[in-house]
Amino acid sequence: MKIRMLPLAIASAMAAPGVVLAAGPTVYGKLNVAYGMSDVDYGYESIDPNSADRWELTSYDSRVGVSGDAAINDSLSAIYQIEWGVNVSDDSNEMSQRDRFVGLKGGFGTVRVGKFDTPLKKAQGKIDLFGDTSGDIKFVLVGENRVNNILQYSSPDMGGLQANVAFMPGEEYETETDGDAKDGPADAFSLSLTYTMDGIYAAVAHDSEVSSRAYESIGTDFDLDRTSAADMDVTRLVAVVNLDAFQVGALYQMAETSDADVDGDVEQDGYVLSASFKIDAVKLKAQWGASTISDNDADVDTDAELLALGADYGLSKQTNLYVHYTMASYERDTDGAEEQTADKLDFGIVHQF
Repeated sequence: MKIRMLPLAIASAMAAPGVVLAAGPTVYGKLNVAYGMSDVDYGYESIDPNSADRWELTSYDSRVGVSGDAAINDSLSAIYQIEWGVNVSDDSNEMSQRDRFVGLKGGFGTVRVGKFDTPLKKAQGKIDLFGDTSGDIKFVLVGENRVNNILQYSSPDMGGLQANVAFMPGEEYETETDGDAKDGPADAFSLSLTYTMDGIYAAVAHDSEVSSRAYESIGTDFDLDRTSAADMDVTRLVAVVNLDAFQVGALYQMAETSDADVDGDVEQDGYVLSASFKIDAVKLKAQWGASTISDNDADVDTDAELLALGADYGLSKQTNLYVHYTMASYERDTDGAEEQTADKLDFGIVHQF
């Protein structure tokens, strides 16, 4: 009788989301699709059309991955993850690279190598209430980086404190014409110190010579446009207070190009404030972010601002419905420059498995 029931038990386990078979990996994913209307104003009358709006389906950073934690002995485990980004609203068959790593975990902490988010990006904690949507803080702040060739050590929990240290070799070869190649063991690094205890989260983080790109305008294809990549030094401070149904958070950061002779003299100061209130299955939330990008070589400043309002409705632990409204603007302080705006209204669904 027990033998007859075994195939049924295995089939039931495989059908259940998030179930890990013995010594096997976990297959997981997140599908985030929204039906909405975007309204873009390029700002310059010389552009035809100067403004446009449309209804569209958008896949927001949907993904699928495989992860695992395999015990080596009682005190040491091997960890791994491979994740791909997928587009579930368009006909694109391409799968983009997301986090992927292999490492070891034990009482000493965790060591990972591969491609994944920097400690500075992860230091945001849960302050970004509109992550992976049109209200993501990446549209006003540099430093939201997933980088290649990264090696990271994360300490164990020390009474709520955790330290994260990551570095990246430049992997360049020195030539006769380039005597300053990035060929060292740690040409860029990212650090963070976080504290989590009794509904309080705080973090301080720093990037040194990490390649970053900033959103500062709307391109001719009516999408938000980014600057070219530059090595940036970034310092970030974060604080979040979660009191059961109510959460409030603040973030401040300063950034500047690491080598003004190579990448130009560019600075950015930015802020993010967010708050949410949960009533049963409904979460009401609001977020405001702003930054100023200063190109000191050209003596030009660009002000960026992002306001996001939304409501989430949890159908289950895995499925969530939402309505979000975001307003982004970019304005340069040069003669003849006009404010550029992009507004977005989304009705979306998120399912995790």
